[in-house]
Amino acid sequence: MPALLNQGPQKTKAGGKSVMTQKKKIAFLATGGTIASAKGPEGLRPAFTEKEMIELVPELSDIADIQGKLIMNIDSSNMQPEDWKVIATEIVEALKKCDGVVLSHGTDTMAYTSSALTYMLMDLKKPVAVTGAQKSIGEEQSDAAKNLVDSFKVAASGVPGVFLVFNGDIIIGDRATKMKTASFDAFSSVNAPPAGKVRESGRGCADSKKLIIEWNDEVLWQETRRIKQVWAKLKNESGRGCVDSSIDPQSRPIKGLEEEPVILYDNLDPRVLLVKLYPGIEPEVLLLAREKGYHSVLIESFGSGGVPFREPRNLLPAIEELISSGITVAVTTQVPFEGVNLSLYEVGVKALEAGAISMGDMTREAALVRLMMHML
Repeated sequence: MPALLNQGPQKTKAGGKSVMTQKKKIAFLATGGTIASAKGPEGLRPAFTEKEMIELVPELSDIADIQGKLIMNIDSSNMQPEDWKVIATEIVEALKKCDGVVLSHGTDTMAYTSSALTYMLMDLKKPVAVTGAQKSIGEEQSDAAKNLVDSFKVAASGVPGVFLVFNGDIIIGDRATKMKTASFDAFSSVNAPPAGKVRESGRGCADSKKLIIEWNDEVLWQETRRIKQVWAKLKNESGRGCVDSSIDPQSRPIKGLEEEPVILYDNLDPRVLLVKLYPGIEPEVLLLAREKGYHSVLIESFGSGGVPFREPRNLLPAIEELISSGITVAVTTQVPFEGVNLSLYEVGVKALEAGAISMGDMTREAALVRLMMHML
């Protein structure tokens, strides 16, 4: 990691005396996106470095000592699953020395990345805040500075977890979905309330106000428990205490792993076919998965789990063929909120009977990532 950009203790007053307090050490990892964009000959493209962004938001140095690193500088539409491994590895390394991480990212695929990090960063004991902006940090009236300041507050909070921080909302990493293309309140927390809010506190002049975090302790407890259950199942299936696929399980000692700030799980295979159902879809579309060597298919069904079985476009035989070929078939819904329930309607029950797996109340992004990582 580069040298600290802002170093040194802060002075505070306690009982009339000056007391030196050490600021939290936060890693700022940048990947590009709108937040870092500038106008180019063919439209907006990522251009600002992490150092330039920090310089444009000087109040960040009041929150933390910052270690900055530019991992990549790409539009998030170009983000690939292999990039998640790079990002996760950088976060693991940063957390060995830092108290938390802020990751800047493009908004278009941010929910996919935050979902992936939620599962890849196992036994996470420190905060990781993922953020971006709808307007470049170089534009007037941009939301970039607010989102960065809020994210550094979250990263310095000491509350462990992966959080997508946007427009004051603190969303559990795999509960976030982008719902708006331009508005500042672009992200929603799906099927769980936000884990917290960043808001101003204080009365009187603006200088007397400060940002505080209001955590929803019940949501934090429930969602942390849910994610730990995913990790626990994965550990049981692997038969060991860590599942970093780059390490031989027989050569790495298990003792002391509980003391690590995070364990990397990077067993990720992107060969998942996402199929959005529409009236008139042909069964052959699903069978492309077998022809092209995919290991899983994720079906975005209608409503609470509608998978058509009426001729001449009955999808059930294709689902059965895929499953008999060893390909996992899972079902989510096109509707953002309230999840899929394959036990409710005949059009869902028949898909269950054919061998399809329900993804419950997961977001589309989380469901896709879970299939890529073989986490069912």
